[in-house]
Amino acid sequence: MRILATLLCAGLALSPAAGALASEAELPLHEPVGQQVDGAQDQASAPQLEAGQWVDELPTTGDDSALYYRLPQIADGERLHVSAQLVVDPSQQPTSQESTELSAALVQANGDWCDRGSNSTSRRNIDNLPLVALDSQPKKAEGYSRCLDQNNDELYLSLQRDGRWQDDAQLPVQITVVVQPALDPATLTGTTPGDLPPVSVTLDAEPQAVSGGSGFSNAAELSSGSAYSDSVLPNEVKYYKVHVAQGQRLNYRMTVLDSPNASAKELVTGTYNPLLQEGIMTGTAKQELSADDAGASLTRSLATTVSRDLQVDGSHPKLGYPGDYYITVAGTAYEPRGLNPLNFELAIEVTGEATGTDGWEPAAQTESGGTVAGTGSWLPGSAQLGALAGGAAVALAGYAGLWFWRRRAQAAGKQRA
Repeated sequence: MRILATLLCAGLALSPAAGALASEAELPLHEPVGQQVDGAQDQASAPQLEAGQWVDELPTTGDDSALYYRLPQIADGERLHVSAQLVVDPSQQPTSQESTELSAALVQANGDWCDRGSNSTSRRNIDNLPLVALDSQPKKAEGYSRCLDQNNDELYLSLQRDGRWQDDAQLPVQITVVVQPALDPATLTGTTPGDLPPVSVTLDAEPQAVSGGSGFSNAAELSSGSAYSDSVLPNEVKYYKVHVAQGQRLNYRMTVLDSPNASAKELVTGTYNPLLQEGIMTGTAKQELSADDAGASLTRSLATTVSRDLQVDGSHPKLGYPGDYYITVAGTAYEPRGLNPLNFELAIEVTGEATGTDGWEPAAQTESGGTVAGTGSWLPGSAQLGALAGGAAVALAGYAGLWFWRRRAQAAGKQRA
């Protein structure tokens, strides 16, 4: 009897506990991946970064908040690619209408910058985590180069925050450093691909359930010729990757599905090359769908086929890199009510024939350095809660039957005695 009472108490406690889990769940937060490093306030004290992934925390916003890192010295013909992504917690200061901005620059030894950029987001409309990708261009032993040549052999990365959203807290930043070897002329085709019109993805396939990653380092891998179903919470960004070889072109279709009481009001999609550079899709491609338009779709295509020749010539140098291309899907919401998911599908078509597969490709962003990337929280759906409750009911019924069977057996034994 004590066993049954204990189980009944546990079963009665299950529903309130599950309800508390759902109501207290937090929005997923990406865990940055890489080796820990502490940036310096000046170039002379800057820590040395090598190729790989690194993690630091940027100080609170202010005029003197810039941090410096010394980048690897490279040989003639090599080039440096550096990206930095600020990890913002969307649950902080939820009533703020301000933004937060990440600024990054490649800085020469004399303090002059040779490449720089900035990116921002706000609690009002989160469709990405602030990301900046920089490129040194190939180093030249003779003549002039934008960043590294016979007169400039040292290069530093400078990172700085701006904006008033979460300006009183330190925020993690993930830094990726890639050293590209000198371009091998044998991997060039001699033909530079030109602009192409967008492709209408007509793929009709049964969608497979998938869970997108919380960042580039744990992006879910998708395959050409397949469709996938997933969902996003308000102010959540999901990450996916598709391998695109030289001679191929990535096309995908995003469809919003019926999502009763969805907390996010819009789906926004973005696309990045293997070096996390943006601006690689056809210029007129739409990027967002309303949550109210169930069944509506949009199709996006790379501006042209991927080819190493584009590194030398052509109007789309960012498509000169075969490798893993990244798709993001975000659920935007200014004042979300609850954490109800917004459902969608992705259909993937990679067109063209793969050629020249023996050349260099940027290494994929990976979970490395002993750090496990994850979402930081788990929000059970109604089906999961139902399964928990159902499982508890089955267990209770089973143990109740066992108890009654034992009591009946004991009574029968006494009668025989």
